[in-house]
Amino acid sequence: MFRSLYVGLLTGFLALSAAAKAAPDFTTALQHRLTSGIGTPETDRDSQDLLTLGRFYEKRHYAPAWIEQGKPSDRARLLLLALQKAQSQGLNPADYGVARIATLLERGDSPDALAELEVMLSHGALDYGRDLATGRLAPMSIDSELYVEKREIDVLTLLSRLATLADPGVELAELPPRRAEYQRLKGALQQYRELAAAGGWKPVPVTDVSLKPGGNDERLPALRARLKVTGELAADAPVPEDPTLFDDATIEALKKFQGRHGLEPDGVLGKQTLLALNISAEQRVAQIAMNMERWRWMPIDMGPSYILVNLAAFHLSIFDQGNVVHEARVVVGTTSTRTPVFSRKMSYLEINPYWHVPAKIVRDEIFPKAKKDPTYLAKQGYELLSDWSESAVTVDPKTLDWAHMTRLPYRVRQVPGDKNSLGRIKMMFPNEFDVYLHDTPSKNLFNRANRSFSHGCIRVEHPFDVADTILRLTGTTDWPRARVDEVLASGQRTVVRLKKPIPIHISYVTSFVADDGTVNFRSDIYGRDRKLAMAMRASRVKWDAVEAEARLAPGGAAAGKATDSNNR
Repeated sequence: MFRSLYVGLLTGFLALSAAAKAAPDFTTALQHRLTSGIGTPETDRDSQDLLTLGRFYEKRHYAPAWIEQGKPSDRARLLLLALQKAQSQGLNPADYGVARIATLLERGDSPDALAELEVMLSHGALDYGRDLATGRLAPMSIDSELYVEKREIDVLTLLSRLATLADPGVELAELPPRRAEYQRLKGALQQYRELAAAGGWKPVPVTDVSLKPGGNDERLPALRARLKVTGELAADAPVPEDPTLFDDATIEALKKFQGRHGLEPDGVLGKQTLLALNISAEQRVAQIAMNMERWRWMPIDMGPSYILVNLAAFHLSIFDQGNVVHEARVVVGTTSTRTPVFSRKMSYLEINPYWHVPAKIVRDEIFPKAKKDPTYLAKQGYELLSDWSESAVTVDPKTLDWAHMTRLPYRVRQVPGDKNSLGRIKMMFPNEFDVYLHDTPSKNLFNRANRSFSHGCIRVEHPFDVADTILRLTGTTDWPRARVDEVLASGQRTVVRLKKPIPIHISYVTSFVADDGTVNFRSDIYGRDRKLAMAMRASRVKWDAVEAEARLAPGGAAAGKATDSNNR
């Protein structure tokens, strides 16, 4: 397809070139750029983008979208202004060629310079519009644990629409997510950029000694100054007569800070709290921008009712018609058994479930314990089954020669009951990762600030309240709480099919703004911020190389000389 378009453009270009004979006119220069790729990044020359630009101009019969009467139009300047505001969306204006566009707007007046400007404006509009609508990066290309397909938009239609508007920036402003979470982060980005521009904050000196409430420490003045910058401590908070005293006001301010950063709110100035205090304002700006990118990856329509799990915050929310109707704390996978990011639909619940133990857990955890103590299986409520078929029969552990076994060649399942690792209910959204929501007998873990303890599944606090909300929102009215409690008491495994599936989105968001307006940050427990930061820093477009090539192109020297002379 691209080849046929290329041939068509090239044929038209040769015909125009023969007619022009002298210096090329605008149309000839435009076609030359579209066929040669000059003025576009090398990465685009065999991609859909160059094809889209070719189709866009072919439909227009190569009439310019941004040049009027041989000069850049007002609309061209408004488009540049919109591209220059990319920073407010957590994106880099340099990715859209704004420096070269600005130069060409002011100093480029040859047909080739105007053609270069025309292509760069269209290319910038195409890239920026897509980045705003669906994200700058393809999630699965930067992190193998992000099972998120990048959405596609019709960029040709978008570009055609932008070319008709008096101010294309108005249309571009409508493309980012309209969700409150994204808009709040946009405000937080501006807030932290202002903090960074004002100098941010000075680090609190690090020592090996933890400072507990009521103690004294020479770092207290530095701690107070740090907490005042981000508002946990009032700017006019009185300083105690002894400035090294860890007074009540500073203790409460530190607890606030700890709460906002997902730390134990104990008022102790320890290693993790110091680490969070000393992350710079510039780093927080980058973290906010990364999480705005994550929201651009999310589906536009998440469902009228849906479940949203934030792994980094150990938190579950259930939404109905845009409002949170239930929240719960969760436990997620450890750093070695990380829970992936993905979306599915929950279709059934299972009360009094069996736990079919994954082979890896049998191999690494259960078999060594059973080999050492064959009564371990019975004590923990495990059964051995001959195979994975429906007709599998139970195997008596007492009949096995444990001394000479090197592996356990049987299916292991844990019977329903209080010892069951899944607790008394699991909530299923079939997926290839074997991840689901479930109860747990280890209730104490929900009181921890860091709750990454599972093998990858998501343990839910007060799971029957969560299940009750799901049953109500899915119209599963034949399962009131009384009936659920009755089945629960029976101890019998029972499957409850939801009347209609409910979407569940497993996300990883390390920065968000609470309803009260406070900006929250969470630790990068799985190292996913680090991967995303590297990808965000890598410029997709090497505009310096594009500009250099454009200057060397036929007809481009004049624009280049004008630029050089003005830069001396």
